[in-house]
Amino acid sequence: MQRAIDRAYLIEHYGEVWKHARLKGDQYRETDFIAEYPREGGIILDAVRDGAEALLDRIADAIRPVFETATQQAVEQQATMGAQLVQRREYVQGMRENTLTYEQIAENPPPNWANAYSNRSVIKEIDQLVAQITPRQLDGSTVDITLNGNDAHLPFGFTPPIARRFHIIASQRELGPPLIVTARIRSLDRGNRYAKPSAKIENLSSNREVSLHLPRREDCDELHPYHNGEPVRLYVCPIIEALGFDIHGGDLVYLAVVA
Repeated sequence: MQRAIDRAYLIEHYGEVWKHARLKGDQYRETDFIAEYPREGGIILDAVRDGAEALLDRIADAIRPVFETATQQAVEQQATMGAQLVQRREYVQGMRENTLTYEQIAENPPPNWANAYSNRSVIKEIDQLVAQITPRQLDGSTVDITLNGNDAHLPFGFTPPIARRFHIIASQRELGPPLIVTARIRSLDRGNRYAKPSAKIENLSSNREVSLHLPRREDCDELHPYHNGEPVRLYVCPIIEALGFDIHGGDLVYLAVVA
């Protein structure tokens, strides 16, 4: 819960959260709540702080859409990442140089990406909290989260089925639209029995180092000639998590080298 509060503070302070964002030393005291003694009636833990109403409203706003979807009896299943990867590769084979560039997307990103990515940073912490009741042997248990901010919020009542569906949504990943990115390859890793192939690239438009996921070991061999410090143009896809993406530092999936 404290980590969810920390993430909400970053959103309120900076307007959004980006990958690897952290509180600075003097910001921690702004997010400290006083925990009161547990009360009877299960495990009831109260935490209070004067002037934190906006933080609590922000947490509630992040939880609500995912919680409301999780209360439905079924969660819509996305196509597998493998199936999406095949579709994206077929797309760039047909579009070639007409594929959108990173610069074009960065200038006009989908309006929900930044907000959804910021919300996800809160949601993933709440997911860890309510995951305590997801084991089947704990059916009948509940987690209730009540947030009293400037606005009136109904309690979020998690039963085990709701908590399981909440986790499915919170951990949902899909591939975004194919892009052309100009990059410099910083490192290549062929992977092993326990880790998939991957790379680190410097996005020359954002000047940020980002992770590039390589679906096949052959992709590492394909990129090896370009691991020479020189710029290379790549077809890639953003990895969308809980409908959000950090346009500056989010992970990408490799599709092909632009011929």
